Amino acid sequence: MTDGQYTERQKESLKLWIELLRYSNKLEQIIDDKLRHNYGQNISRFDVLSQLHRAKPNGLTVGELAGQLIASKGNITGLLDRMQKDGLIEKESKKDDRRSFIVKSTEMGNDLFDEMAENNALWVEKALDAIDIDHMKEFAQFLSKSRNSLD
Repeated sequence: MTDGQYTERQKESLKLWIELLRYSNKLEQIIDDKLRHNYGQNISRFDVLSQLHRAKPNGLTVGELAGQLIASKGNITGLLDRMQKDGLIEKESKKDDRRSFIVKSTEMGNDLFDEMAENNALWVEKALDAIDIDHMKEFAQFLSKSRNSLD
C-alpha cells in the first residue's frame, strides 16, 4: 500500500499509534533511568515488586505474575532467580504441585518497593507536568476505553 492509498483515518491512526509508542517508550526510559540511578534496580524489577505488593500476603504463581507484568520483558525465570538471590523475593513450592512456585516479596523487597513507589509517583507526576489534571483524567479514560475495545 502506498501513502496515497491510506484513508485519512488510517493515516491519523498510524500517527497516533507511533506517538503513543514514542511517548510510552520515553516515559519508561525516564523511569528506568531513575530507578537504576537511585536504587540500582530496573523497571522490570519494580514491576515484579509492584505486582507482588498487590498480591500480599498470598503471592502469585510464576504464570500469574508473568500475566500481570506491564514493563517486564524477556526471561521471567532468570529475572526472578536474580531477585531471589538479591533477597527481594522468595519462591515457595506449591503444596499440591512441587514443580510450581508461589512468588512472594520479602520484607526487604517490600521496603524497597515502598520507597521506590513513593519516588516513582513523584517522577511520573513531574514527567507529566505539562498536562493539567482534567486532561489527564480525560486522556486516561480515553485510553482505557480504547484499550478495552481491543479486548
